[in-house]
Amino acid sequence: MVEFLNFLFNPEAIYDLATAHSFEFWISMGINIILSTLIGGIILSIILEIFGHKFGENVSVKNAFLVVLIVNLINMFGFMGLLLPFVIAIPFGNVILPLLVWIVFIKLFFGDLSLVHSIAVALIFYVITLFFAPIIVGYLGGFLGNLFP
Repeated sequence: MVEFLNFLFNPEAIYDLATAHSFEFWISMGINIILSTLIGGIILSIILEIFGHKFGENVSVKNAFLVVLIVNLINMFGFMGLLLPFVIAIPFGNVILPLLVWIVFIKLFFGDLSLVHSIAVALIFYVITLFFAPIIVGYLGGFLGNLFP
């Protein structure tokens, strides 16, 4: 943990990280974050609306895109990068940790949902985004790649 804090306050280390990859890598990473946030936000909004109508809960879906953006940033740059050496020792830890992040953030941002419904929404959303969202993001990213020769 101390090494990570030293990294954050060391401008030379941050510069080395930024220049370790080409600008195309950072552009593609930004495009991937934007596309996965848009697609994930749409999918989460649909799932929340279904749960809201099915169980009669008043759920505001205005924070769906914000939740997806925050959790995508945490999973891509935060937890998985920092905790991966520790998570490997736990069976299926690399699957369980992002699911726990989704459960916590869905409960935080959508407090109107009961705990059981928050867990169900997080599980359904995580499974859908684990299998279908990368396909859609890759498909749409291919179109964007053709726009910028």
